[in-house]
Amino acid sequence: MTPEIQHLLKAAEEHMKKSLSHYDELFGKIRAGKATPALIEHLKVDYYGAPTPIKHVATFSIQDARTLLVQPYEPNLTKAIEKSIAEANLGLSVATDGKAVRVAFPSLTEEQRKRFVKQVKDLAEEGRVAIRNIRRDSLEDLRKLTKNGIPEDLVRKGQDELQKLTDRYISEIDRLAEAKEEELLTV
Repeated sequence: MTPEIQHLLKAAEEHMKKSLSHYDELFGKIRAGKATPALIEHLKVDYYGAPTPIKHVATFSIQDARTLLVQPYEPNLTKAIEKSIAEANLGLSVATDGKAVRVAFPSLTEEQRKRFVKQVKDLAEEGRVAIRNIRRDSLEDLRKLTKNGIPEDLVRKGQDELQKLTDRYISEIDRLAEAKEEELLTV
């Protein structure tokens, strides 16, 4: 394969990796009824006038299956963290003991589980479409190489490699979605 084709394939794979990472993060933000920092770590608190993610100003520890302890590096941030979590409307119970914030994750109802599973399926489809869009753009770039004098058989090999990449990343998104669905449906 020519360096141009290799470069295009490498760029496509980088985009696909970023997409996969993005959707993995989105799946992590869907509440599954058990304590997980992924649901709240991105929420912002006012830290000396600057909105800062909680994960930058506190540590997280899982107390039990349904309780998360958020311990700020500075005790004066406790109220701000509590307020940020409460205002996010995630359906979590928040309590402060002065030095830390306890976040209770209530059990999910069957209706909530079904709604979250549907959300996971929608996100998975969105992820597959994103991967296919990367493939489409890369195929277009590969076809342009034919016009620039690169032999068609090499371009076709590049297209085959691109399809293999696409299939691999789509199956990864499917695997992540299945794992999240299983997590949601486990009572």
